[in-house]
Amino acid sequence: MTGKIFVVTGANKGIGYGIVRGLAQQLNGAIIYLTARNPTLGVAALQNLEKELGDKKKSQVIFHQLDITDENSCQKLAQHLKETHDALDVLINNAGFAFKQNATEHPSIQADITIGINYYGTKNICNALIPLIRKGGRIVNVCSQGGVMNGNYAKYSKELVDRFRNISALKISDIDQFVEEYKKLAKEDKRKEGGYPDTAYGVSKAAEIALSLLQAHELKSKGITVNACCPGYVDTDMTSHKGPLTIDEGADTPIWLATAEEVPNGAGSIYWPSPVELEAPIFPPRLELKVPELLEIEDNF
Repeated sequence: MTGKIFVVTGANKGIGYGIVRGLAQQLNGAIIYLTARNPTLGVAALQNLEKELGDKKKSQVIFHQLDITDENSCQKLAQHLKETHDALDVLINNAGFAFKQNATEHPSIQADITIGINYYGTKNICNALIPLIRKGGRIVNVCSQGGVMNGNYAKYSKELVDRFRNISALKISDIDQFVEEYKKLAKEDKRKEGGYPDTAYGVSKAAEIALSLLQAHELKSKGITVNACCPGYVDTDMTSHKGPLTIDEGADTPIWLATAEEVPNGAGSIYWPSPVELEAPIFPPRLELKVPELLEIEDNF
């Protein structure tokens, strides 16, 4: 991975920060972009990282502002990478958002914001940066088991589940329609009547998983590997610090997918063979955790 260019979104804290920190310690001579929406927080994170790692840092870490919900911001980063490096090797889409379980905002507001960041934001940055990714490059989308449509954490109608069973027949427009239907039902407060769960987070992550699998299929011919993964229940602001895993443990699988010599491709991934159901453990396979610990998950995860 010497000389490789990495971009990590949402990296000023939490799992994203852990990913950057892990990459900087494990890789020799890479260039890692720590991106964040807020420049003040991003610069502070970079300064803290430099102080924390000291001479343990083996790669260069650079801050660049990025708001994945802003297409202009995404294009500015793309332009910088093109002009400075001419290409990109690895994109790790970690940026995400979840309302707390006791949030009082109307369901339509929660839907607009959550889906706007987790699904449309991820799609924005992918659209901007995929043209720069070299053959042999990778995309890692940090998702959640909360997005599994036939799992234990979100209930969908049979019609919706059946619609997503054949991922190879889906198009991006189908995923857009899926989230837009949810947003409309949330505005009318008729989510359950429409076959959707209450959780906007789960819907946004189901869409992100489906997007990941479509990307894997479409980009395979270009030599780009795409995977979605669940970091586990991590001690972060998003989980109200209830998760048993450290941010380094949460960063472990994304780092592995980004750097290991041989990893699966999302088109037949051991992580999410479809957004409907799972055929393998949903938590990081490189972490030896007991099943009871894995099942203690809240809806906002």
